[in-house]
Amino acid sequence: MRAQVIENFYRNWLANLPILSEGYIYDSKGKLRPPRYIFRYFKQLILDFLTDQISESQKIILLPGIRGVGKTTLLMQLFNLEKFLGAGDRLDSKILQNLKKFHSRLYLDVSKLHLEQISLKNFFSFFEKANKINFVSLQKKVLLLLDEIHFDENWDLLLKTLFDTTKGHKNLLVIATGSSAINLKMSPDLMRRSTLREFFPLKFSDYLLLKHDIYPKKTLTQKLRQLLFASKRAEEVFKGLKDKQEYVDNFFTKLPLGCEEDFFNFGGFPFCLKEKNEVEIIERIKSVINGIILRDVITLRNFKTQTINKIADLVYLLAVSDVISHEKLLKTLKIENIRTLMALLDVLVLSGMLVKIRAFGRSYGSARKTPKYLFITPSLRMAILGNNPPSGIEGKKLEDYFALIFKKDLGKEPSFGEFRLSYDSAKNGADFILTLKDNSHIVVEVGFGKEDIKQVKNTMAKIKNVRYGLVVGSKRLEITEGNIVKIPLKFLLLA
Repeated sequence: MRAQVIENFYRNWLANLPILSEGYIYDSKGKLRPPRYIFRYFKQLILDFLTDQISESQKIILLPGIRGVGKTTLLMQLFNLEKFLGAGDRLDSKILQNLKKFHSRLYLDVSKLHLEQISLKNFFSFFEKANKINFVSLQKKVLLLLDEIHFDENWDLLLKTLFDTTKGHKNLLVIATGSSAINLKMSPDLMRRSTLREFFPLKFSDYLLLKHDIYPKKTLTQKLRQLLFASKRAEEVFKGLKDKQEYVDNFFTKLPLGCEEDFFNFGGFPFCLKEKNEVEIIERIKSVINGIILRDVITLRNFKTQTINKIADLVYLLAVSDVISHEKLLKTLKIENIRTLMALLDVLVLSGMLVKIRAFGRSYGSARKTPKYLFITPSLRMAILGNNPPSGIEGKKLEDYFALIFKKDLGKEPSFGEFRLSYDSAKNGADFILTLKDNSHIVVEVGFGKEDIKQVKNTMAKIKNVRYGLVVGSKRLEITEGNIVKIPLKFLLLA
């Protein structure tokens, strides 16, 4: 009976998959949706797979990320890879030359399997028989695109088994998405057998590409990040940005009016980009938040019902506040003890919704200071506040965006090394302190129309081994006394 259930599911799934995938890869006008920048990484990965150039750890790619960031669309675009290849592109041409090596490609929504009470283990046992293959002795290339893999309670064991089963060849590639919480279930064995690439909300460059089909010059974003966060001194930052200023200024003059504000308010999620009704956008983002609370948070920790009911209020307090103490949160929410509060905050971080920024340095008493909690995209904060932030909170959107840049990009490039991000918890201290691998520091203050350098100066005066300070959001690019560079926001938006 179970074998018949699996066969019926498989046949129905294959019959409906072409129509299902078209809903993701085409927009309402029948035009192909442009892929995000990460798509090129996967094109190169697939070429390496088809030409036996992938490493062992690249045979299984895990893509965790919060709901609504476009993981399913990415997998559907990879499933329909030919539609996104052009003969004029060198990488694309090489892929086209090798596509005949594919034996099969399968996109599978694991949540649908879960609904039918079919385990991944049983499904792939059937899959091998139906396709007359054996994963142990594969002779042709098989690509498995597994969406929402966390719905199978033994997903990690299945991936480990697939890796071990295919140890003798490089003919199976698995790309699997899941909630941010899957990081917790990864055993050390699976970590050694896979590559993890977290999938984040949209940056400004992604937003421009998906909404307006506009993108800056190739390599510009990487160069700007290098200048801002890997220079040795302020003069290097200033001169490098000055060289790029004419192009950046001209680029922004051609952008649609108001697109920067639109991005900061609702541009973090791809599903919002074609929606014009603000109320509908807010409700859809709130549904993402509710999904995180009702599914991911409960999966991560077994809280009492009365505690779970306070999570929405906690999220609102974090959205509406600049700096807030543990003591104030405990009192306002009437949570029984500090351990419960810390557990709630930790699971919101693990779910991918929040980014935790610790206070800087032992001399500041960082262990006793309340960390700063930022949202992984400004769109979350604005939806929670109904796009009507109270006075003094508008600038928090830019802090959220900086946290996204840190999580998504910094430390991912070899020239950067490892970064740590903290903040100055003292009164009139800077928003951020980036600590580089050599234990030097870059002090950063962000804000819309930010001209005052006081906070950066205060923090730079208290810590040793500072490379330079950055004040992001000023009207013009300039270097000031004290090794500080004032930078228009547009440079950060393209970084």
